[in-house]
Amino acid sequence: MLAAGLLPLLGGGLVAGLGLSRMLSLSLAPLDPLLERAQRTAPDPALARDLSQARLDLLQAELARRSLAHLAPWALLGAVAISGLVLAAAAVALGSALSGPVERLARGMMRVAEGDLAHRLPEEGRADELGLLVREFNRMTSELEAQRARLQLTEELAAWQSVARGLAHELKNPLTAMRLAIARVARLDSQPAAESAQLLGEQIDVLLRMTESFSQFAKLPAPRKVPVDLADLLRETSSLYSGGAPVPIECSADPLRLDGDPDQLRRAFGNLIKNALEASRPGDGPVEVTARADGQKARVLVRDRGAGIPARLDGAQLLRSLGTTKPQGSGLGLPIAQKIVHEHGGTLLLEPREGRGAQAVVELPLGGERR
Repeated sequence: MLAAGLLPLLGGGLVAGLGLSRMLSLSLAPLDPLLERAQRTAPDPALARDLSQARLDLLQAELARRSLAHLAPWALLGAVAISGLVLAAAAVALGSALSGPVERLARGMMRVAEGDLAHRLPEEGRADELGLLVREFNRMTSELEAQRARLQLTEELAAWQSVARGLAHELKNPLTAMRLAIARVARLDSQPAAESAQLLGEQIDVLLRMTESFSQFAKLPAPRKVPVDLADLLRETSSLYSGGAPVPIECSADPLRLDGDPDQLRRAFGNLIKNALEASRPGDGPVEVTARADGQKARVLVRDRGAGIPARLDGAQLLRSLGTTKPQGSGLGLPIAQKIVHEHGGTLLLEPREGRGAQAVVELPLGGERR
């Protein structure tokens, strides 16, 4: 870039120097003898004085020409040098302005190639082509990061399904046999034996419920999607769980439509509402179920003012937190809800609420026509 700018400058300076040197090489001295002869032969004294003044002007012009002829090359050389320095500074500044973003973009691509999909470049509000490249780079890495997270969750769900399938198969028959044996012990005419048998029977019932939940989780089919009115589905599910609940359920949903399996979605939102109710005690405040449009997604919140959770859970963390402290629970309500939401192209997370309580956040892609 610098050479492309300097070559025309040097060429122009050379041509200008040659032209100026040719002009200044024309001497005025040959005119002086002519003026002198005209002055001597002038018939009028006034004309003689004018010719004498002309000779003085000619002498001054000749002196000026000689000075210019001596100084002009140096002045032209200085002008070319200054112009070259200015051009070089401008080229360096422009090169830095252009190469800086390109180098940052190249480094960002290297980090992404190494697996750092969370890396983002500062966009700096540029409206030119480089700004467009940076924005597209950030959009691409965001999509890649989201796809990688979904792939990881899909793999973990498949692994947990395999584990659940094995546990359900291996535990169901022994637990059933133990349940029958405990029932025989309970019929013995012994109060301590009957009490022990009852306690063991209750614990075996918990294990059997967990085994059945494992089996359901392992056999959960792929969704059969049809157009679904999400608001109606949430109101139906809330009404189903409102009877005998320790706190009321308040449902507020915009008229949103999506493509999904209504039975599986009822089960997923039913599990979330049930968890919120089981975490609540009388006087804690209502369980709130809301659904609103958020761009091209439906955002559903199931919020309670119960005991709450210590930290946010999402993705594979919901699977790794399997377990329950509820007497009638299996610990698989959230994983089942997460699998259903995931296979509908959405996300599920659980997070603490400010103050007290927790909220489940579900995002599902909208489909069909919104009413």
